[in-house]
Amino acid sequence: MSSGIVLLIVVAVILVIVAYLVGILIRKRNDSRIAQLEERKQKLFDLPINEEIEEVKNLHLIGQSQTTFREWNQKWIDISTNSFADIENHIFEAENMNDNFHFFKASAEINNIESQLDLVEEDIKSIREAISSLKEQEEKNSARVKHALDLYEELQNSIEGNSDNFGSTLDEITKQLKNIESEFAEFVTLNSSGDPVEASSILDRAEEHTIALGQITEKIPAIVAKLEDDFPDQLDDLESGYRKLIEQNYHFPEKNIERHFQEIREAIRSNSSELVSLDLDRAEEKNADIQEKIDNLYSIFEREIASYKVVMRQKKILPDYLKHAKENNKKLQEELERLMLTYIFDETYEAAVRSFTSDISSVETAVLPTLENFDNQVKPFSELEKIFEKSLNTLSAVENGQVEVFENLRAIEKNEAKARDELDVYIDKLHVIKRYMEKRNLPGIPESFLSVFFSTSAQIEALMDELSRGRINIDAVMRLTETSKNAIEHLEKTAYLVVQNATLTEQLLQYSNRYRSFEPAVQSSFEHALKLFEVDHDYDASLEEISYALEKVEPGVTDRFVSSYEKTREQIRM
Repeated sequence: MSSGIVLLIVVAVILVIVAYLVGILIRKRNDSRIAQLEERKQKLFDLPINEEIEEVKNLHLIGQSQTTFREWNQKWIDISTNSFADIENHIFEAENMNDNFHFFKASAEINNIESQLDLVEEDIKSIREAISSLKEQEEKNSARVKHALDLYEELQNSIEGNSDNFGSTLDEITKQLKNIESEFAEFVTLNSSGDPVEASSILDRAEEHTIALGQITEKIPAIVAKLEDDFPDQLDDLESGYRKLIEQNYHFPEKNIERHFQEIREAIRSNSSELVSLDLDRAEEKNADIQEKIDNLYSIFEREIASYKVVMRQKKILPDYLKHAKENNKKLQEELERLMLTYIFDETYEAAVRSFTSDISSVETAVLPTLENFDNQVKPFSELEKIFEKSLNTLSAVENGQVEVFENLRAIEKNEAKARDELDVYIDKLHVIKRYMEKRNLPGIPESFLSVFFSTSAQIEALMDELSRGRINIDAVMRLTETSKNAIEHLEKTAYLVVQNATLTEQLLQYSNRYRSFEPAVQSSFEHALKLFEVDHDYDASLEEISYALEKVEPGVTDRFVSSYEKTREQIRM
């Protein structure tokens, strides 16, 4: 053999070996992929889809839900019986192809199987999601239906167990309960016939009506209790109480009370009849009106009973209070007449007594007829209370006024005695001041002092004359007493000032001798001051003249003399 042929044979052998090795590798790779596909197929097949479908089937779906369920169930049946079998066949064919070294056909078949599994996996996912959604929706619907039915059953049991509490509304409540029952029946029919939307709407309506009727039945017993028990009991109590009060001679300013009783009874009957319509807002409003009318009647009776208690206390007080006021007025009149014999005073006291008499008379007119015939009087006690209260207030004001007048009248004689005592003091003080001035040995008495002295003397004499009259004007006495007091005080101050100025002038005139010989101004003032002192008796001007001159030559000298004088000044003593 030539070397070329040998080389070709070697190359061919090598290529065969390489092809064999490549085939072995491809076969192993295909075997691995086929095993993975088999495992994937088995995992899908082993999913608990049958159990999930069985759970939903046991829910006994109806209507559209049942139709949807059947569609998805059929799809699963197709997959489980046909698709998986077809995939199994293709896997078997792929294995044969691979075993018979048809590697490329086997690979293509494997790719085809993968696509089939992808589609089946997506379908299974959709089936499971749809089944789960149906289950969830059905459970929700079941819970919703159960909740609505439970509400209805609870309401039905409540109404049946408390039927006595609904009064005239029971028939209407029963009717509405049957209407709700009909709505539930309609819901079942529509749901079974495959109209879930309308069925859901009916269920909503039935539930709303159940809740609304439940709220109504919660309120009705309280309304009925008022109409059938509370109001009639209160009205019976009022009518019974009214009869007793009338028997006890009570009267009322409000007329036709018995007609009010009838109006309330008619309102109770009317509201009971209209309650059948279940218009609870209107019924509660009417009940509130009825209660207000009943409360008003209670208030009227309670007012008169309270007034009766007050009137009975006032009835005991008034006669004695009237008697006391009249006795006081009599004593006051007698005292006034006694004092008028001795004193003159304004008409205030007489007018006050006349006013007291008039007030007492008006009280007698207002209350005596009632007090004297109390058992047969026809006024309401609340009105009597006002009359008696006003009368008591009037008598209290009269009593306070009487006390004030009594005190003022008693003060008249005391004021006279006090005025006489003060007059004696003023007369004595006048003499003491006169002696005080005389003892000073002054060159003369200033005209200003004499004017004050004689004016004071005249004031005292006027007081003395007034106190000497047969009938004393006590107001004039009080006024003159005060005037005399002020006059004597002014006279005393004037006396002190005259004596002080005269004494200081003498002292300063003597003191000026140390300056007269060499101070012409002092000498001139000395001569002028001396004339004012000895001739004119103007001690004030004399002091001013000499002190002014001395202050020029010796400042502060006047204050020094004044200070010394004040320490040793003689007092005017009684």
